[in-house]
Amino acid sequence: MSARIGASLSTGVGLALGVAVAAQCSATDIPRCRMDNSRAEAVANASRSAANAYKELGKPLPFDAVVINPTSRTSELRTLRIFIVVDAAKGRVAPGGCAIAPPAKDEPLDDMSVRGGCVVSGLDQLEIRCSGEAVRLLGDVNGHQGRANPALLYVLAHEFGHVYQRGIGEYSGRLESIDLKADRATKLALLKDGCDPNATKREEEADALAVQVLARRLPASPYREPLFSERGSLYWNVDQLYLAANSWEQSVLEREFISQPKPHASFVPTELPATKRVIEAKAKRFVCDVLTRKRGIVRYPAQSAAHPPLDQRMRKVAEALKPVAESLPNSGAKQEFQSIAVLQEQVSPIFNFIYRETGVYLEDIQASICTRVNGDRPAAAC
Repeated sequence: MSARIGASLSTGVGLALGVAVAAQCSATDIPRCRMDNSRAEAVANASRSAANAYKELGKPLPFDAVVINPTSRTSELRTLRIFIVVDAAKGRVAPGGCAIAPPAKDEPLDDMSVRGGCVVSGLDQLEIRCSGEAVRLLGDVNGHQGRANPALLYVLAHEFGHVYQRGIGEYSGRLESIDLKADRATKLALLKDGCDPNATKREEEADALAVQVLARRLPASPYREPLFSERGSLYWNVDQLYLAANSWEQSVLEREFISQPKPHASFVPTELPATKRVIEAKAKRFVCDVLTRKRGIVRYPAQSAAHPPLDQRMRKVAEALKPVAESLPNSGAKQEFQSIAVLQEQVSPIFNFIYRETGVYLEDIQASICTRVNGDRPAAAC
């Protein structure tokens, strides 16, 4: 049995999208004890909103219904299944697959746990799996349930982009590692592999689709914040995206990867915006360290990593939403909160600038590194 969310299959914008939350009884390859229904309604609502936005954008998705935590393999055509999976520590799982205890930050996750927030895990049967902890962090606003967080909409809209493409992807940006004891030729080959632009094309396309969904959905309910003007509300949503991503990175990724490794210092901006001279100097330092040092591990966000880093994602969101925000009225905030609204409208564009420039910095560093490693003398002046 399943509980239907909403009395109607239609959301009022033209797509008859059914979204159901499955009861916790028997399971597919995921045992019932590993299905997290605590945020199922939030996932269902965000899924409905994202799917209808794709419809409005003239990019209809290959499904008409979404089922959250289905308990059996469905044979229904054009049905997307979304599993919200309870995380479990490796070696701390009962014989039936149930988690014995929540994983500590220093415990590696078991194979059933979802890494990367949400991932398209099956294209032939249209399946997405999400980490229950990631959904909690990305779905709540300031730790409170019942508020629609644009971060959850963004994550699902990105994965829907992969469904639209029929490609596999994930939300998280991961660091690549190079063992410095390898010979120079091997290390140079790894750096060149990280500069392959074809590897990021599908991810960038999925992100672009997700940003279009955000630009269409965030100015209206349930993402509209009535305390602020329409413009201030959209900036507030950009802030929520950044805060949610930052919280998830600090909490979930630390556990997913035992401890989140720090990237090479060249990827940490010390001034924004950075000059061309600073960018080239830091790119040179990174390449020289990789090619000349013989001990240790260097970690960095490769240009063609499985998914662009979060800072670059925030840049795209900031760039896409800023003109939308500026086009909206700067009035309409609740009168009793006018002072708060004015402060927010003054501060949020500053944060927006920081998000954007941090992303620009990372892209410029990566481009400069790729220019050097693909040149005739990558180790020049090292």
